[in-house]
Formats: sequence, structure tokens, C-alpha cells
Amino acid sequence: MKKNILILLLFVWAGVVFGQQKGATVTVDVSPLKVDSLRLFKYDNDDIYAKQDKDGKFRYNLTNGLPKEVILIGPDNKMVYAFLEEGTQLSIKTDFNQQTIYSGKGADNSEVFNRIMNTVEEAKAKIDASKMNTKEFFDMLNNINQIPIDLLNENKQKVTSSFYNYGLTTYNYQKLKDYMWYGYYYILGVKKKFADESPSDLWELDKQVKYDDQLLGNRSYDALLQYFYPAYLRRKELFLQGKLDSPHELQDALNDYRMILKYYPEGKVKTAALNTTIISVLDQAKDLKTVKSLMEEHIAKYSDASNAKMLREKYNVMDKLSSGKMAPDFTLKSLEGKDVSLKNFIGKVVYIDFWASWCGPCRGEMKSGAPKLHAKLKDNKDVVFLYISLDSKADAWKKAIAEDKIEGIHLLSQATSGMDTPVAKAFNISGIPRYVIIGRDGKIVDNDAPRPSQDITYDKIIDALKSE
Repeated sequence: MKKNILILLLFVWAGVVFGQQKGATVTVDVSPLKVDSLRLFKYDNDDIYAKQDKDGKFRYNLTNGLPKEVILIGPDNKMVYAFLEEGTQLSIKTDFNQQTIYSGKGADNSEVFNRIMNTVEEAKAKIDASKMNTKEFFDMLNNINQIPIDLLNENKQKVTSSFYNYGLTTYNYQKLKDYMWYGYYYILGVKKKFADESPSDLWELDKQVKYDDQLLGNRSYDALLQYFYPAYLRRKELFLQGKLDSPHELQDALNDYRMILKYYPEGKVKTAALNTTIISVLDQAKDLKTVKSLMEEHIAKYSDASNAKMLREKYNVMDKLSSGKMAPDFTLKSLEGKDVSLKNFIGKVVYIDFWASWCGPCRGEMKSGAPKLHAKLKDNKDVVFLYISLDSKADAWKKAIAEDKIEGIHLLSQATSGMDTPVAKAFNISGIPRYVIIGRDGKIVDNDAPRPSQDITYDKIIDALKSE
């Protein structure tokens, strides 16, 4: 009897131990730095902010979505990288500058991952693409993306097999994505014809892409198959037809959706890609009625009950945000601490810029595109440039405005994480930068307006000024 009780207790104790090990834990010591909270970036717009415990350390527990790469964001946006998998119990001591020490279960994985990421960033910092011809640029993309693959193989015996397999998938699909994607924009930037300049092996890359349901959940694999690969397939079609440099090769969610239907075999990869892309179809539709039947067809073939509910709710929200509908009103605090409402600007055309201090493309537009657009309209008192930040920290918001010398009316819609704010939800903001034009009557002119750097933006604002 006593033996049975002892065995039972051992099973109970084992259950407790295994229960405690479920998920991954990270403990971070940044002393003697003075940091009131620390951000853990998870690549999924759902970051975690931790406050210091009584012992001065920051702690995170992740139970879902493992394995996962994460980034600790320190002062001046300096970064420390970690890799988390089931059972990881990681301790990090860092000054976000010269010294980062990993210890605990999973330390070797994170140390190697951190070294890989820093080595790649150092290599990228030495690149000047403006001095390269097209061949040199494509060669550079391959060379840069070979670095993490080589480092991972050099450290294969040091890391766990799960990290090695995850990393190999990540870096191989990152290499494919960059070769497919960044080369295209490089050629556009130097104003040459893509059909003439693209390397011949570019149009053979589809042979390296696998439709493997087991790879879903890997950051690079998901990004390629759900966002970048459909546009590549469309460009390959146009290349083979001799139409690549027509206006039709630009990425368009509806074309992406059709490419997925045409080329992807049935399975979880296809369903995941379609479920991602149908959201973009709704986001990009200037007239929702034109895509409603496609949405219903998608729901019937590829959606479960939860996804169907989400899509119909999104459609209804976006229908309220379509051109000609009244814009959702809001009241936010300005840089000066005053309450500002959208209705305060009735009688004027409002160009809203949704942004955040951590968004590189947002700030790039503010530095290059916004000043030129402002200059064209500097004498027009009926145009308002309204900047709505989705920052979680007011200090970061104010610092970015000062650094970039951003002119306009500044409001803060403080996020709890990512872009989770009432105003962002009201305007269906799923990614930034995002721009919206509001007419004199308070009605929406364009809920997905072009960027400040695009010439068409000025024309759209002028057209809105002419409308009664």
C-alpha cells in the first residue's frame, strides 16, 4: 500500500514539474541601466512589456506559438535576440551595448541566434547599394543571406536539433524572399526595366519552394508563402508573357489571391495563405461590393466558423469606412496636452498619418515625403496634416517628433501593445504607415490613401478641396 502511495506521489510530483516547465520563461537583468519597462518584440504585432520585479529584473512567460524568435528592445532601440522553445528557462544579463551573457536552459540557442543576427546586421551596415550594378546587387543579397546559414551550420553541434531545423528553414526562406522581392524594388528604384535586368535564375526560384504544412508557424516560411510568393508567381507569369514592365506587375491582393488559387495545392498552406490574403483583398478594395461575392465564396470553401465571423465583422466595419461615409470621431491629447477632436476640423480637408516611433517606413516618409507635400500646400489654410501616433510610450512619441522635425498637429492614441488602440480599431488599422483623407464635410474620401511621397497624393487632396 505504501509503495502504491509513493508511486502515486511520484507521478503527482512529475506532473507538477512538467507543468512548471510548460512554455518558455525569460528573466532579464539590465542593471545598472535605469529602465522602467522592457519590450519583448515577437514579430507578431503583439509585443510584451514587462515592469521590474522587486529584485530589479524583468520576467516574461510565453506559452503559445513556440518555438519563436524574440527581440529585447533596449535604450536607443538597441537589440538583444533570443530563441525560445518549449522548456526554455533563459536568463539574460545585458547592457545592450558591449556585454550580453546568456545562462540557463536554452542559453546556447540564444547565444548563437544573437551572434547570427548581429553578424548579419554588421554586414548590412557596410553595404552601399547605390554603387552597385544589378548583378552586384543580386549577388550581395545572396551573400548576405548565406551568412546565417553558414553560422548555423558551424554551430550545429552546439544548438538543439529543433533550433537548428527551425533556423535552417528560416534562413533558407529568408534568402528566397529577399532574392524575389528586394531585387525587384532595387531595379524599380534605378528606373530600369525589370525584364531586362533580372537575373535568369530569378525565374527558377519557385522550384525551391515547398508546400509543407509542417513548416507553417515558421516566421520566414509564413511570410514568403502568405505575402511575397503570390506576387512573385504573378510577375513570373507576366515575364513569360513579355508583359512584366507593364503597370500590371505591381502587387495587388486580388491578383495574389488568384495566384494562390491557381498554383497552391490543397492543404493547410493554401488555406492559411488564402485566409491571410482575403483580409488584404478587403483592405485594398475601393468598393467593397465588388469583392463581397469573393469573400462569401472564400468563407464557404476555406473558413471555419471563427474565421467566417471575423471576415463578416471586418466587412461591416470597412463598409462604414468606405468613401462617402462619415469618419469615426475621436478625441485625443495633443503634443501640447489639449483635447483635439476630428470634428474640430469640419470645413477643412484632413490628411491623417497613422504612425509610431518604432516604424521605420513611417519615419522615412516623414523625412522624405512629408516635407515636399507640405511645401506644395503651405499656403492652403484648408488642409490639415494630422499625425496620430500609436506609440505605447509618450516619451518615445515626443522624441521622434523632435528628431524628425515633423510639422503638423500631433495626437497620441496610446497602444497597450502593437497597434491596439481604440482609434486604430475604429479606422481598421492593421499596419502602418497608413493614411486617410477626410473631406470638408467630415466624410471619408479615401481610407487607404497614398503616401506623402507619391505624386498622386497632392492631386487627391486638391480634388477633395474642390468637392463641396
